[in-house]
Amino acid sequence: MKKYDVFVLGTGTAGKLVANRCKNAGLKVGIIDNREYGGTCSQRGCDPKKLLLASSEAVDYARNMQGDGVDGEVNINWRDAYNYIRRYTQNIPDNTESSLKENGIDCYHGDGSFVDEKTFVFDDTTITADYFVIATGMQPRPLTIPGADHLLTSEDFFKMKDVPEKMVFIGGGYIGMEFSHMMARAGVKVTIIEQGDQILSPFEKFVADFLMEDSIKLGIDIKLESTLSSVEKKDGRFVVHYGNEGSIHQITTDVVYNTTGRVPSTKSLHLDKAGVVTDQGSVVVNDCLQSTTNERFYACGDVTNMNLPLTPLSNLEGAIAAKNIIEGKHPLVPVDIPSVAFTIPQVASIGLTEAQANDQNKKFKVLKGDASGWFNTRRMNAGTYAYKVLVDDETGMVLGAHIVSHEAGETINLFSVAMNHDITFQHLQQTIFTYPSWANDLKSF
Repeated sequence: MKKYDVFVLGTGTAGKLVANRCKNAGLKVGIIDNREYGGTCSQRGCDPKKLLLASSEAVDYARNMQGDGVDGEVNINWRDAYNYIRRYTQNIPDNTESSLKENGIDCYHGDGSFVDEKTFVFDDTTITADYFVIATGMQPRPLTIPGADHLLTSEDFFKMKDVPEKMVFIGGGYIGMEFSHMMARAGVKVTIIEQGDQILSPFEKFVADFLMEDSIKLGIDIKLESTLSSVEKKDGRFVVHYGNEGSIHQITTDVVYNTTGRVPSTKSLHLDKAGVVTDQGSVVVNDCLQSTTNERFYACGDVTNMNLPLTPLSNLEGAIAAKNIIEGKHPLVPVDIPSVAFTIPQVASIGLTEAQANDQNKKFKVLKGDASGWFNTRRMNAGTYAYKVLVDDETGMVLGAHIVSHEAGETINLFSVAMNHDITFQHLQQTIFTYPSWANDLKSF
């Protein structure tokens, strides 16, 4: 049996931050992962996705400028893009583990579970700790339809060395839309089967509809209000059966990806035996990130029931959890968090949608428009650019901002600063920005 002051489950952004800060404070710390060290974002999520996206962005830019300064055919070499991400990710597990060990943290590999509120067991090892930190992240949502074993996941996407002729994505959320835009620009015939009545359902419909139109122009076939019923393998390919408007349809394709979303990776931990309550797999925590039913347990990152599964939030929650273990009670102060779908163009959002603001009986004005004809879009022949901003009638504060453009992911950060530091929209517009920049366009919103 091994005893620790703090034992961390998970070596992603949140987990390793907690482990290092607690160790630096003089505590005895152990950490474990049932996969390669380093977590999802750096190896099979955010970072490799953005590396692949860089090729798509370069090709899109070049194709848009053909005849206006660019000459010749430009295409994506997927094998080269695959090798690019392999070079980036290959050393992450060893470097992460080495860094933790160099800081004096005991590192373990294994897939264990709790037997009671004080004891975690894996293989032949028993761990006890004053505090346990659950930072195990999320995993692809499993589907139970016939033929579900034929479905690939986002992790398989990053292992794909060559692109097929046809591809189907089940789900038009972040992952499905981002991957479909890459694949369409690589020459793949893409179909998206989405159960809801819009793509990117968490986003403001106004901007999601602009992306929908762009996606269709790109050649992506989007089937809304459609439900997957089964997948079968036939003659080396796959037949996808789905329901729409009361009838069953089918698509034959080379590969099918489950992009319906992700769920917390907690099922195998048996947290119930430790007296830790979960809600659909998420650890239920208070504003100090402690389990509401067992103060010896903290949770941070994607695995909690707090807000969005985003890397910057994992950093913040990891810091708060570590501080509370070391010093005492420090609540997580609610913040407005921007989110981005890295399609081309990007879709970005922060705060309330118009529907949410109405549900909360807010009094506000709506500033919205199609900015496709503005200079920043015209100079690169990008095409789509639109915005929608909700401004409180009484205070002048931004309630929500929603943008679709090639630089929406950067522009939305300005709204994040304004909303989190009580800057009115009028003062934001009065700020001097560089010209001609996407930030400067706020003056015309």
